Amino acid sequence: MHTDRIEEYLETILYLITKNQGPAKTKQIAEELNVSSPSVTEMIKKLHSMEFVEYQPYQGVILTEKGAEEAIRIKRKHQVLETFLAEVLDFDRMEAHKEACELEHAVSDLVLERLYDFLGNPEYCPDGHPINIDRCDLQREKRFIPLDEMKEGSSGTIARVTLPRETKERLTSLGILTGENIEVRRKQKQGCISVIAVGSEIALGRDVAKKIFITPKGKIA
Repeated sequence: MHTDRIEEYLETILYLITKNQGPAKTKQIAEELNVSSPSVTEMIKKLHSMEFVEYQPYQGVILTEKGAEEAIRIKRKHQVLETFLAEVLDFDRMEAHKEACELEHAVSDLVLERLYDFLGNPEYCPDGHPINIDRCDLQREKRFIPLDEMKEGSSGTIARVTLPRETKERLTSLGILTGENIEVRRKQKQGCISVIAVGSEIALGRDVAKKIFITPKGKIA
């Protein structure tokens, strides 16, 4: 259980560093893990003694090379499990995330790689993030959201499309491809979303829209 907690902290610190594009704040770690600040301070000391993190006074926590490698390994395990749960067992994105959090500490690296091969070595997880990254990639990660979560009238740039090849080819022919601008015209109660891409209005089902990831114009709430 102690190892599980260490992994949770490393994964959380990695998430916050990527989100902040800088050190993870002690208060942020406490909020993410729903623990007290003294508990975070105690664990940071432990992680420091294990050479996983460095603490910068008044700035926050950063991962050492050793810590980054371990955190990325844990994150990848989570992503593969989440992909399996969402794509094979048909869990929705939130359920898949929750279950992957529980499973990631129990699944061996051998089982994980077998799952990854079974899935066809996917490039992205259900959230649109790359599964295979290295430490340098962390500074290049950009924030984006699924198209189905955007509001009517909002717009942005298509960052990633994590759909089967045949579907991606069909969408590409309609102008929905990485780098193109897209605007949400209206969202219907049935789940259909009408968007404007390359000057044309296109209707997309929610199952498709949730796998198209957008870098919004303006700030992400």
